Amino acid sequence: MELSRRGILGGVGAAVAVGVVGFAGAASVTDDDAAAGGTGPDNPVSGDASVGAGDDGEQGGSVPVDPDAPFEARLLRDGEDDRRLFGAGDLARVQGVITEDDEHLVYVSLGEAGVEGLRTGLEDAGATDEPERFVVSMTLDGTEVRRVELDEATVSALTDEEWGGVVTLPFGEQTVAQSVYDSLADE
Repeated sequence: MELSRRGILGGVGAAVAVGVVGFAGAASVTDDDAAAGGTGPDNPVSGDASVGAGDDGEQGGSVPVDPDAPFEARLLRDGEDDRRLFGAGDLARVQGVITEDDEHLVYVSLGEAGVEGLRTGLEDAGATDEPERFVVSMTLDGTEVRRVELDEATVSALTDEEWGGVVTLPFGEQTVAQSVYDSLADE
């Protein structure tokens, strides 16, 4: 099974067609060692970025997600920790690392309960009314690997009943994207 990339609209933008929502913008890594591809014992974002990649730098089709992977997305309101949106246990499949232009993409699909939990979390927190007050912080083993400012288009796409639960996570560093993929992939 391959998670659809056909729906991606030219590089920038939050919501994309064919049920895929992209968390666009600059990759944010809070651990300088992680961004540099360091390999310290406490650094979950390290290793060989080419592991599992084909000649063109792309992974094959999607694989099931390890529900125990230390990956989590939290919704922050005005910079303060507000609520958990989803974790590895809410994801069904993962595909990546796919390199397009200067971004390294990892696609994830949420299970039915994960989609409902994400929608409810956004609505209950007030992100549907004031999306600009919120960011999504994604962590891998406690280290932030991605921070995304929400906007109206993204929140609308994530709460749309037609959305199928596929999210694309773009990273500026291939090693970060590979670490997220390796952690999530139950291979």
